[in-house]
Amino acid sequence: MARIISVVNQKGGTGKTTSVVNISAYLARMGYKTLILDMDPQASATLYLGVDPSSVEFSMYDVLLKEAISFNDIILSTGIEKLHLAPAHVSLAKTDINLADNANKQYRLKEKLADIKAKYDYILIDCPPSLSLLPINALTCSSEVIIPLQPKYLSLEGLKQLKSSLDRIKSELNPLLKILGILFTMVDMRPKMTKHGIDLVRKHFGNEVFDSIIRICSKFNEAPIAGQSIFDYNHNSKGAEDYKRVTEEVINKKRIFYRRGISRSIKVPKRIKRLFNAT
Repeated sequence: MARIISVVNQKGGTGKTTSVVNISAYLARMGYKTLILDMDPQASATLYLGVDPSSVEFSMYDVLLKEAISFNDIILSTGIEKLHLAPAHVSLAKTDINLADNANKQYRLKEKLADIKAKYDYILIDCPPSLSLLPINALTCSSEVIIPLQPKYLSLEGLKQLKSSLDRIKSELNPLLKILGILFTMVDMRPKMTKHGIDLVRKHFGNEVFDSIIRICSKFNEAPIAGQSIFDYNHNSKGAEDYKRVTEEVINKKRIFYRRGISRSIKVPKRIKRLFNAT
């Protein structure tokens, strides 16, 4: 039975799609049958893998809204062996309106996945930057959540809000939901506050934070243009190295890949500390 993992953050630009594609690509490289569900109306994961959303006959929108359309009708092969894609289309933006009167609107994705989840080892869901019906459907059918996060002040503020929303979904819709890991992305260790932002989150969330981090890497901007994962585009890059380590953590969940560095103490502003005092 597949491990279903939603990659979610209600703030945009945190590296959700990059993480979904590259973690999935490395899982497939390791021999795991992996499926990406693109639940974002912007179709970023679909585009990343070289698929034109306007060229697909059916998409995630059709699966969610039409009884006659199943995942078997939309799943595409990718250029990566063992990696499949359920593509998105801009029509997904209409999902909230068109599902509003459905009695099981929060469980629609869970119902449709029942027919295929046994075929895969991993299913990763790329969620839009919101808490609309699309990510709610994703979280309702998932067992685990990855939260990509930049170690910046505004991102830390958003993390507190997202954690509250996840707690509510767990309480009301999916008691099995748990945080697999908070994943620091696009990390530049040169600014003094970067390490303190990371340490602050580690202090308050402990084992819910990945040991590995994703450093800034120019190849992340180039790989989608080629329609390739970071491993196919440049397997020697630090981006490929980082996503390899993160994926290994996803698999074994033992948190063995990160060595905490030693740095001098820097005073953390009170406004940042206050973000987590209530957690």
